[in-house]
Amino acid sequence: MEILVVSDAHLFWNSRDREETLVELLRGERYDVLIMLGDMYDFWYEYGSVIPKYAPRFTATLIHLAQEVEVHYLSGNHDAWIGEFWEGVGVKVHRYVFQRKLWDKAFLFTHGDFIFGSRWSKVVRGVFHSRWANFMFSMLHPDVGVALARFLSRESREREDHFDMKRIEDVMDRRMSDVFVSGHIHIPVIRRIGEKVFACPGDWLKRFTYLKISQATLRLLNREGEVLQEVSL
Repeated sequence: MEILVVSDAHLFWNSRDREETLVELLRGERYDVLIMLGDMYDFWYEYGSVIPKYAPRFTATLIHLAQEVEVHYLSGNHDAWIGEFWEGVGVKVHRYVFQRKLWDKAFLFTHGDFIFGSRWSKVVRGVFHSRWANFMFSMLHPDVGVALARFLSRESREREDHFDMKRIEDVMDRRMSDVFVSGHIHIPVIRRIGEKVFACPGDWLKRFTYLKISQATLRLLNREGEVLQEVSL
């Protein structure tokens, strides 16, 4: 089994170049399972009869891939409102974590904002997943909602890209998983922590890196296909 893991593309208006290279990766790599760790869109909200029209090639590619391979989408803090649309086209949606046993190891996949983010991140998650917030936002005209999201997402991105190894070690100590794969921090890394492994695929915003998992091996690669790190389990 081969697994491709990508995270934090933050696709929005004026992200056509990044969208094109991400689509090339998804169409060009060979894999059986695609796991997206969230914040693939800089904002996503599904109105009753409307979905965002930015990043259309990426959206179309995911719809097509979901008919051919197993696709998982974990919600991030920017695309927390993913839901019925993606489930309707065959994508498996997860709100917080996705766990799987691979090569006799317990893997945990997550976006990680509610783990590695500030206390504010947990509050935002709680608000986004509440029915009243969803209802109130649905009352906004889509163009107004997107404009508001653009302002808030810009503020949020300025607080990201912070790597705290001590905090990661503390989280790994408390978790039962053997391999912990998280997005959100945007920094590509694979680290052994005792007998466990922590990995972040980086982002498709500045660093253009991703993770490939196969034959009990984690490989961190850049968009040119060069292996930056490799760890065997």
